[in-house]
Amino acid sequence: MTGWIRRISVWDQGKAPQTLTPSEVPAGPGIRWFEIVCGVEEAETVLAALGSHCPGLTMPMLDDLLTPDEEPGGRRYGDGIRLASSFSVSAWRPEEEVERGKPQGVGVLHFQPVELLAGDGWLITCWHPRRTFQGPKMIEEDPPGAADELFEAVADRWRRQPADTAGDLGVFVMHELAYTYAPAHRALTRWLEDWELSLYTRTEVDGDRDKAGDPDQLPELWGLMAVLRNWLNPLNKPGLQSDLGKAWLKASDHAAVKAVDRRVDGALEELGKLSETLRQSFGLLHLEQTEEQRQNAEAMQRRFELIAVVFLVPTFIVGFYGANTWVPGQGEAWGFEVMVTALVLGILVAGAALLLLHKRTVALRRRALEERRQMRSQLLRSR
Repeated sequence: MTGWIRRISVWDQGKAPQTLTPSEVPAGPGIRWFEIVCGVEEAETVLAALGSHCPGLTMPMLDDLLTPDEEPGGRRYGDGIRLASSFSVSAWRPEEEVERGKPQGVGVLHFQPVELLAGDGWLITCWHPRRTFQGPKMIEEDPPGAADELFEAVADRWRRQPADTAGDLGVFVMHELAYTYAPAHRALTRWLEDWELSLYTRTEVDGDRDKAGDPDQLPELWGLMAVLRNWLNPLNKPGLQSDLGKAWLKASDHAAVKAVDRRVDGALEELGKLSETLRQSFGLLHLEQTEEQRQNAEAMQRRFELIAVVFLVPTFIVGFYGANTWVPGQGEAWGFEVMVTALVLGILVAGAALLLLHKRTVALRRRALEERRQMRSQLLRSR
């Protein structure tokens, strides 16, 4: 086949779909589905090759179809021809064989944009370059992914319930793409749970303390959630459940349209819940950072207390003996011995008091660490 044509198939009522070459495309009944992979620079070539098989197809329509959108959109033309944008999405991160509760970090989302143009008896789908997002930023653009699995799934559905129009066939395609939304938002939720678990279960002796509860992970998760929500929002057209005319494509199967709409609504609802959980996680992170700052302040305070013991107590005693008044042993050798003894005893008493206070602090910290270990054990058993 021509390089920009991925596949041509004909879908006839009561028959299995047939894959054809460009020269074999029939002019009779049936829905002709053209799967293409190209950019807007090929618009004239596409129009010359498909114009005779797609009544009403024009250059402006192809310009819209072949130009990748930043986010899914849509458009209506005359003669019932409609353009719809959709996408599939997959979540990925390198899965490591690590102990449960160990942080693995946040992955990326791969978006596969697909635009559909449907008219009377024909459907054109264009697979645009795949985009990879890390947080809110697109970091890579790769060639379009494979479509064989989707084609087979649509064919299986056709065998069970053939479509009446090209718009119905397009909705079948959108339904298969929509199956990817739930696994993607579940992956985001799982990554957030991993982050929270690492935050709760980390201890001072953990080797992965720098990775556990990494504050940079939360903004990345929020960005991925926002990008996925922004891509889903244009598909969430109001009134689809009651008015078939509001569908993305001109369709006759209202049940199929509502099924896609429910998957979009469900994904947006779950992302809304994830948004609330992320807000709570930001609060947890703030509390954790506040606690860490408090511990650092206490450690600094203990250093100052030690300095006070070493310098202030001797300074007080020597200053007392240096006062311009009479003191016991003044001018006598034993007076010097009393002063030195007072210096040593003062340092020892102050040091013992600090040591007792430090032991009490260590005991409280050990108790907190033991509570963390118990919490970790309970969390790991519950997962």
